[in-house]
Parts: sequence; structure tokens; C-alpha cells
Amino acid sequence: MPTHRLLIEYDGTKFAGWQAQASGRTVQGTLLDALRAVTGEREIDLQGAGRTDAGVHALGQVASLRTRGRLDPATMRRRLDETLPADLAVRRIELVPPRFHARHDALARCYRYQIATRRSAFGKRTTWWIAEPLDLDAMAVAARSFEGRHDFRPFAKRGGEKDSTLVEVELCRVATVEDFVMVRLVASHFLWNQVRRMVGALVAIGRGAAAADDVPRWLSGASTPPLLAAPAAGLFLETVRYPGEEWSLPPLVPVGAPLLSTVHARVLG
Repeated sequence: MPTHRLLIEYDGTKFAGWQAQASGRTVQGTLLDALRAVTGEREIDLQGAGRTDAGVHALGQVASLRTRGRLDPATMRRRLDETLPADLAVRRIELVPPRFHARHDALARCYRYQIATRRSAFGKRTTWWIAEPLDLDAMAVAARSFEGRHDFRPFAKRGGEKDSTLVEVELCRVATVEDFVMVRLVASHFLWNQVRRMVGALVAIGRGAAAADDVPRWLSGASTPPLLAAPAAGLFLETVRYPGEEWSLPPLVPVGAPLLSTVHARVLG
């Protein structure tokens, strides 16, 4: 049974998340429908590296696909281009070893969150607009406190985690690009709602409702972090890391909202 690796991007605005459901439009369900039409097969196994929630986008979602047929990758991708809706695209398809599994083999996932500090006619679907000034230096200091191995139970949606809530966060940084604040996070995995709760806490610090040195107390359980979860619209799954592969993070250029000039991101802290 051939195994293919798919690189996928999608605008999550009108999707009820990645995971196929009995009702509701999902990325996995939509892609499975298209694959069945393209291959003529009913029994298809499609597994994604990240189970993104409703409204969350992807620039570099990875999926493993197993089918009985032997449709070559170029033909499959061309037919998917003709079949998929406008808000879902398969960027690349390649044959991989049969044992490859997009979720189980992944070493790390990288997410980006986009905050807009100015109102944009194009940004509603892809950013969280915050009108008041933010203390970006305090946010940058706080972001680094999230790095390392911690129990992120205080930042997980209640009832969503049955397994260990320990997570090793490799990177949590704040950057600015013109009128946009970008939060980039890298970890082996993330708990349900963890990224959006972390960004919500950073924004609370930026607004002055909490202090940067509150983060260690939140992580230790000594105090409760803000309950605010950042809106799904600003969150993107950027890329996934696998063993034995070169891995680099994409440029921090805002998606879905225009820059006013050509500038580079400035990482704070």
C-alpha cells in the first residue's frame, strides 16, 4: 500500500478544525472527499501532523496518505488542484517509506500568532486587532519564561487533556513587523487551546493587566493565568519537523494583511 506525504495549506475560517466529524465542514473531511473523487477509492487513511481547531489556519500542515492505488504524485496533485475548494490547497505530494506517519513521526510543530496593532480591511480573518498600546518588551520577557519543560495544565482547555500535560517548549518569541506583533512557538506538541491561552496571557501582560514575572507563578500553579484565549483567526500552523531533515522557519511576513513597506521582522528580547 503506497504512502504519500502531503504538504497542505488552508484558510481555517470556514472549517470546524482539522479532524473529520459526523457533521460540520472540516479540513480532513474535505480533503478525504476530494481524494476519493480523484483516486476512485473509498478506503483511504489520511492523518495530519496537527489537529488544528476551528478557525485556525495552516501554512505547512503535513499529512500521511495511504491508498491501494498507485496514482503518481504529480497526477494526484493536479487533480486535487481541480477538485479542492479555494480555501484548501495541497502544495506538495511525494512518495515516502510505508511506515511514515505524519503525527507520530513529527519531532516538533511550529505555530505563529498574528496580532495587528492597526485596523485593516483585510485582516479580520487572519489577525487579532488590538487597538490599545502594548508593552512589547514586557511581552518579550514573558515569552522567554515559557521556554523549557513545564506543566502547561493551567493553559489547557479544561477536560481536553487525558495524558501528560508536560510540554517542552523550544521557542517562544515575540517579533514585530511594522504594525504587526508576531508570536512564534515551537514545541514537540501542544495541548488543546495551549497556544491561544499563552498568547492571551502575553497580551494581558502587554496591556498591563499582569506582569512578566507572573509567568513562572502561573506555570507552577501558585496563581491562575488569565482565562482569555486569543481568537482562532490569528493562529497558523507554520511547519513541522521530522527526523533526518533540514528544517528552517519561514520568514515572519504577515499573512492576509498588507505591509505598508518592505521590512524585516525584528525579534524582541
